Parts: sequence; C-alpha cells; structure tokens
Amino acid sequence: MQITDTSLTLPIIGPDPTYEDRHIWLPQLTIEAAQAGSAMIEGKTFINCRFEGPAVLLPLGRTSFSNCNLGDSMGDARNLLLKPMGAAKVTGIIPVRDCTFEGCAFFLVGFTGPDAFLEQFQASLEGTPA
Repeated sequence: MQITDTSLTLPIIGPDPTYEDRHIWLPQLTIEAAQAGSAMIEGKTFINCRFEGPAVLLPLGRTSFSNCNLGDSMGDARNLLLKPMGAAKVTGIIPVRDCTFEGCAFFLVGFTGPDAFLEQFQASLEGTPA
C-alpha cells in the first residue's frame, strides 16, 4: 500500500467557553488560541474530554482537575511531572489559566510548574496529603 495523500485535516475545536465529551489534540487547541490572539488557554471548562499530546501543561491561576485520569504514570506519579530548570520561564509548554477539568482523560501529557505545585500535584496523584 502506498500513501499518496499526506495531508491531515482536523475539525476546528473552536473558541467555546465549555467543551463536553470532546476529543482534543492539545497542540491544535493551543494553535487555535494563538490564532485568536491568546498566549494561553484561559477560562475554559472541560467536561469528560479526552486530551492527547504530546504536550506539557502548565496550570496557572485557579486551574483545577476533578476526577480526571491524568495518564499512565508507569508506576511512579513523578513520571507525569517535569521540573522547570530555569528560574523564570519554561519553553514549549501549554499554559492553562483558570480552567476546570472535570472527568477528563489525558494521554501523552505531562505537567509542570513551580516546586510547590509539583509537590502538591504529586501528592494528589499518589493519594497522599501534600
């Protein structure tokens, strides 16, 4: 079999404030936000959505995750976390500010943030108090 059409067409995700039961490729959501003039995903609610990477999310503000499957940690919750090495910035991430994720699933997605966030996030993944 020979592939002659190498194009890939994806439906527009759109600028909705709430997304429910959607399959979302995070790089595409980021590009759509940038095309609309935003440097981040902000003020959105996601209910029962499936997110696919590859991607690294930087939760900011009041972003929350409730009853979510944050991905396969391969036996160690720390595998989902990436620690920033610079003092001020992280390059190549997807910032999400004041977003709500309820009952969502994440595939090939990592999470980053300051040390306090990473410690709290790790504790929540492991089911232990921070």
